[in-house]
Amino acid sequence: MFAIFVVTCIVAFLGYRLRSLTLSGAILTVITGVLIGLSFGWFGLYLLGVFFSTSSLASKYRSRDKVSVDEIVEKTGARDAIQVLANGGVGILCALGYLLTDDVVYLYMYIVSIAAATSDTWGSEFGVLAKRKPRFMFSFREVEPGTSGAVSTFGTVMSVLGAFMIVCSSLLFVELDLALLLALWGIGLSGSVIDTLLGATVQRKFRCTVCGKLTEKNIHHQVPTTYVSGWRVFGNDAVNFLSVFGAAMICFFVFG
Repeated sequence: MFAIFVVTCIVAFLGYRLRSLTLSGAILTVITGVLIGLSFGWFGLYLLGVFFSTSSLASKYRSRDKVSVDEIVEKTGARDAIQVLANGGVGILCALGYLLTDDVVYLYMYIVSIAAATSDTWGSEFGVLAKRKPRFMFSFREVEPGTSGAVSTFGTVMSVLGAFMIVCSSLLFVELDLALLLALWGIGLSGSVIDTLLGATVQRKFRCTVCGKLTEKNIHHQVPTTYVSGWRVFGNDAVNFLSVFGAAMICFFVFG
């Protein structure tokens, strides 16, 4: 247990030094890592590390080409505690469930939760780099890259690959037959679909009174934005949490 704590602290410190995590994000990463490590052992930390490392690299990949996207999305840069909780909070719940019951369904739910978080992150970070503008989910009209509820072919492909990568990475520790692997892959991918649906319907959106651009930010050009649509309590972090939670619950009902 002490070794798990030390490793988690080192990873959180490196994330903070590399500006992938804020101080609050680093602290919550330690808490998350210890709880998951206590339940799932080194496998839990390993899978969490795969998500964190690949997502950080995806975020930094061609970051100069994402400057315009930074004006739209709610948060950019290093992940704070709320963002860590949005992506890893469901993993904590799965860890507690497995610790209390020793039921393998919580192990599958954990894999799915990480696959869902990775799928959504890869789709978002790589999708904004697509050559063609994405299209809004329901109207199919072209919108600016980074707009919640929009999809692109490239982003969808990367979402599929992100979920697949996590499930395949699990094979180093967990024995999965082909049918189970494909099922976990599909359920993990559903998290990205749920995220897009929520982004297109209930996620809050604002409009800048200076440039007229649709954004997720409360402040744009140092001026308060105007509320346009969505539920005011549903920001990007809430949508991320609910999409991962939704995928985990699908897994629970399928295998529970």
